[in-house]
Amino acid sequence: MEVTKIQRELMKHTISDPGRNWFGTNLGGKDSQEFEKLVEAGYANKQPAPSWSGDDVIYTLTQKGKDLISKV
Repeated sequence: MEVTKIQRELMKHTISDPGRNWFGTNLGGKDSQEFEKLVEAGYANKQPAPSWSGDDVIYTLTQKGKDLISKV
């Protein structure tokens, strides 16, 4: 899978601060659709968001995803 510019930007945002590795969003939106492709390719994981967050899902980068984005 070739990672698109939009996906790279989402991945960079996910780890934009030291110690950060999360991106919250709602299912079905554009960001979620892009992250679902990253999950399928093994670059990200997903889990249900906590009820207090206001999001449906939280995505995190796998080591494979972190390695890829660190090269870009």
